[in-house]
Amino acid sequence: MINIIRVISAAFLLGLLLNAPVSAEAERQPKIEKTSAVNLVEQNNEHHDREIEVSVQNNGERIVIYVTFLAPVVAQQAWSVLTDFDNFSNFLSGVQSSKVINGTGDTLKVSQRGIIKYGFFTYTIDSLGEVTLSPIKRIHERMITGNMRKMEETTLVLPEGNQTRINYYADIVPGHWMLRFVGQPFIENDARERFQQMKNEMIRRGKMLAGPAKIS
Repeated sequence: MINIIRVISAAFLLGLLLNAPVSAEAERQPKIEKTSAVNLVEQNNEHHDREIEVSVQNNGERIVIYVTFLAPVVAQQAWSVLTDFDNFSNFLSGVQSSKVINGTGDTLKVSQRGIIKYGFFTYTIDSLGEVTLSPIKRIHERMITGNMRKMEETTLVLPEGNQTRINYYADIVPGHWMLRFVGQPFIENDARERFQQMKNEMIRRGKMLAGPAKIS
């Protein structure tokens, strides 16, 4: 659904790159290409906030993802970013469009499209999800239609003084066989990258609200 789109899209692509049959021409350099893909993930991982803890379980049928991190903003500021569905495409790479198409109270219907391109490969994920909000504490998201057999996510917003702890849990049953063979490091890396972008946006907005620093 909404928050998992980058995880699934990158996972599918990397699985495709590392598992798809190759042509006779490509057979000459398969190890170099695969190693490059792995090295690219490792290099990107070095730039991520190591305080964003990610745990992934993938038993071949079900993928479970858990993320926790501390954002240096108050809960209201963190909540405003986590629920800014109409603007996800402005600060989350891989999200092409995201829009609330219907909403009554704290229950929303959100439509989203994610796209990823790498070389000759392009993969698109379209989803419609039901979002249930418990302000400013909990976000529960359930995919109604899409290309996963099951996708549910829960995000908890927990104040810790002037900071906020974000706990995220996703339960996914893939709809494509390729996802059953994707390695955990790839999913972990992509989840960490996405939540790093979330955290960066929280910090950016927090600084805007604080205004320019006073000169004493």
